[in-house]
Amino acid sequence: MIHVEDLHVYYPDQPHPALRGMSLTVPPGQTVLVSGPTGCGKSTLGLALCGAIPALIAGRISGAARVNGVCSAERPVRATARELGFLLQDVAYQTFTDRVSDEVAFGLENFGASETAMEVRIAAALEQVGAAHLAARRLSSLSAGERQRAVLAALLALDQPLLMLDEPLAYLDRESRRRLLALIRRLAEAGKGILIFEHRRDLVRPAAATEVCMEEGCRAKENADTPVLPVFAPSRPGPERLTIREAAMAWPNSVKPLFAGVSLTVRAAESVVLEGENGSGKTTLLSMALGLLQPSGGEITTNGEDARRTPPARLAREAALIFQHPDHQLYLSRVGDEVRLSAPDETTAAFELEAMGLAELAHRHPRSLSMGQKRRLTVAAALARRPKLLLLDEPSVGQDDRSLARVLRRLDRFVREGGALLTATHDERVARALGHRVYRLEDGILRESAPYTESELAAPAAVKERRY
Repeated sequence: MIHVEDLHVYYPDQPHPALRGMSLTVPPGQTVLVSGPTGCGKSTLGLALCGAIPALIAGRISGAARVNGVCSAERPVRATARELGFLLQDVAYQTFTDRVSDEVAFGLENFGASETAMEVRIAAALEQVGAAHLAARRLSSLSAGERQRAVLAALLALDQPLLMLDEPLAYLDRESRRRLLALIRRLAEAGKGILIFEHRRDLVRPAAATEVCMEEGCRAKENADTPVLPVFAPSRPGPERLTIREAAMAWPNSVKPLFAGVSLTVRAAESVVLEGENGSGKTTLLSMALGLLQPSGGEITTNGEDARRTPPARLAREAALIFQHPDHQLYLSRVGDEVRLSAPDETTAAFELEAMGLAELAHRHPRSLSMGQKRRLTVAAALARRPKLLLLDEPSVGQDDRSLARVLRRLDRFVREGGALLTATHDERVARALGHRVYRLEDGILRESAPYTESELAAPAAVKERRY
C-alpha cells in the first residue's frame, strides 16, 4: 500500500538532503513503526508520501514514494488524500473549523458524503477516539491532547485505507494512549495499512508488525542504545517562587469549574511535576502563574508579585513559560538569534545553544527545524534569560531518548543552581526524572502522589492501575 524506494528529498538552501536513499514498505493489514532521533527525516518522509512535498512545501524529490502504486509527487494532494490520512505532529496546522463536530464533518463534506452518512460516521469516529463528549466544544477550548483526538476522529471518519500518524502519543494521557493503541490494532486487523512515526518505541512496538529505524535521512541497522535518563537528586528548597492558594477556574458558560481549591508551592532549587488527563487544567494552571489567564478565585504569587494584578510582561522578567507548541514562541529568522535575543551576553547564548545540541544549527531558520529541535530551542531561549521560575509544558514532545536526556540534564543544572521548576507532563519517565514532588490534577482536585518507581515504568499496566 505504501512503497518507498531510494527516496531523496532536498530542501532549498540546505547543504544536505533531508532524506537520502530511504526505502520501506507498508503492506495491507500491517502497522509499521518508524523510529529514530529527532531531525532524522521522519516527518519529511510523511510529507513526501502525502504529496505535500513538492506540491505545498518547496523541495526536490528523486526516487519513489508511492501510495497504492501511484507516485504521490505526480498527482494532486487531494487525490492522494482519498487514500491516505496524515495526522501531523502539530495538529493546529490541520484544523479548519471552530467546533469539534464541524471539524470531523469538514473532510466528509469535501469528499461529498451524504448528510445521513455524515451523522453516523461523525458519531462513530468520535466514539472510537473517546471524544464523543467533546462534539459541541470549540476547538480553541481544547487541550492539545483533546485537539489531537478530534483531528484523528476527522481522519477516521473518512475511512481511508492508509493512515500515517506523526507522534500520535505525544500529547495523550495514559488512558488515551491505551485507547489509541487498541484502536490501531483493530484498524490493522480490518486491513488498513498504518505508518507511525514515534519516539516512544516501547509503547508502540507491541502494536507494530515491523520497526524501521532511521538515522540522518536513511534506514539504520538498528536504533542506538537508549540512554539512562537522569533523575534529579534531592535538594534543599529555598524561598518560595510560586505560591497558589485555593485557586479556581471556571470557563464562561461551563456547567462546572475546571478546578477549585487548588493549592501548590514551588520553591527555589526545587522541581515539581504536574500530571493529569487531557483537559484537566495543567496548561491553564501554568498560564495563570504567568498572569496570562486570570483565576476565578484564589491567590497566585509569582516571585513575590500578585499574578492577578501584575502585568504578564513584568512577571516574565523573572519567570518563563515554555508553551506546548514551540512555533508560538519563535519569531526570528535564525536559531542563534532566538537565543541571543534573550541572553544577557554572547557567552550565555553560546552555552545554551551547546547545552541543547543546537550550536551547529545556529544559522538555520527556526521553522526549518524538526519539532523536537524547535522545542529544545524554546528551552534554550527561556534559560538564556536566567529566570528564577521556569514553567514547562510537555518537555518530551518530539524528543528522542538522547535529546530528552540532554534536556533533563540542563534542567537539573538549572534547579541545582537555585532555579524553581514546574513541569506539566504526560510522560511518566519525565515525571520520575524531574519530580522532587509529583502532583496529579484530576476531577478538579490536586493531589500529591509518590514518585514513580522503576517497576512502574517497566510495566505500563502497573502505572495504569496506580492509586493516587
